[in-house]
Amino acid sequence: MKIIIIGATVVGTDLAEYLVQAGHAVTLIDTPSDELTAIANRLDLRVVQGEPTWPSVLREAGARNTEILVATSPNDEVNIATCSVADALFNIPRKIARIRSPDFLSESDKLFGPKAIPIDHIISPEHLLSDAIVDLMELPGVTAVNTFAKDRLIITAANCAVGGKLVGARVLDLENYDGKCKVLAVYRNGHLLSKLENRSLKLGDEVFFCAERTRALNLLGALLPLRPNGKHVVIEGGSHIADTLALRLSQRYQVKLIEPDPARAARISNQFRNSAVELYCADASNLDFVMEEKLYQTDTFVAASPNEESNIMASLMVQRMNKVRTIAVIRRPAFQDIAIAGKEIDAIISPREAIISALLSNILQEGVEKMRIFRQGQAEALELLVQGDKRSSYVVGRKIDDLMLPSGVAFGMALRDKLVVKMDENYVFEDGDRVVAYLTDRTHMRALVKLFKPRPFWMPHW
Repeated sequence: MKIIIIGATVVGTDLAEYLVQAGHAVTLIDTPSDELTAIANRLDLRVVQGEPTWPSVLREAGARNTEILVATSPNDEVNIATCSVADALFNIPRKIARIRSPDFLSESDKLFGPKAIPIDHIISPEHLLSDAIVDLMELPGVTAVNTFAKDRLIITAANCAVGGKLVGARVLDLENYDGKCKVLAVYRNGHLLSKLENRSLKLGDEVFFCAERTRALNLLGALLPLRPNGKHVVIEGGSHIADTLALRLSQRYQVKLIEPDPARAARISNQFRNSAVELYCADASNLDFVMEEKLYQTDTFVAASPNEESNIMASLMVQRMNKVRTIAVIRRPAFQDIAIAGKEIDAIISPREAIISALLSNILQEGVEKMRIFRQGQAEALELLVQGDKRSSYVVGRKIDDLMLPSGVAFGMALRDKLVVKMDENYVFEDGDRVVAYLTDRTHMRALVKLFKPRPFWMPHW
């Protein structure tokens, strides 16, 4: 697939690297810079230097024969203009744009679409991250979570802790605990365990499992003691993510938003005027303020400032003072490693993982409905749509053991019509099944997708 990416941002570069590894022909466009030259030397892709909105630059990048354009520049106006030019002059079939401005997003239904600004998919980092944090709030104790199959199925991860009902029991006991659950992977001290059928769950193990969403909470109780969410949430602000999250959570929780910048606090105060959000201008990592406002007595502390050091320090402070549940937004992988190693922050949100997962889910290959990366991009989950019959498909009518699967693939659950089915050794693939697979090594994704893609002569249902 030929793909043009606009913007040598962190997201754009990470996406380009991922797509190159998946075998796509990628062209990256941005204004001239040393960073762009370094990317060209490091990755097997084509780089075009120039203004992305200029027709001549898009033409040089091969826009005439491109199937997808992904605009990830930090400027919304550049992304919108580039998609418009790409559609008007080059008729690129699909356009995806990262849009951050609340003004654009609030009118997105009217602004974007086939009869308006020609953008097929909008990616909003603030909304994606607030969605991820809300999912974590709904399942206390999880370290990662994502939904699949029309939100019926869920993949989640949790660390085994004292008080978990099945800590010390076999992995198979967890799968049989609540009827419909499939353990996908277990990591012990950061290392993947093999032959799970012979393993027992130990304290500190990180367990990834797939289950029906409505059963996830009960299954978590088998791995760790469940604590009620409570009604009090403190958010360390300073970012659009924090603002968006505060407004969403205020509909269900009592929310305090801590904004460290006086000018920004004054600027955003209007948007909270008619909400239940309590806005404070202070430093959430200041011990005097924490003690004065008794932040250590909150139920959940979300560190969503743009300063990663502050997010880590503030989270550790309130957690150590009163075992407050902490969720921290951390961007850089090195800081994520530090936070994970310490095991004191309950959950870490990676903007990179969330945004790239959303972009990849919209750069659909045939048969791939949704993609989500985990463990800093080392692992990946896919929702695959089974299509065809025994003649046109490599998988229809066959059992999992009959397939030549790449190593490190674990199947979870499937949605067949409206029925959730556990994918055990007796599972037989049928046309229309939505199956969830977990890859411990994402480099094998291409081989798995190829296996599920129908043969060339297959004709889709109309």
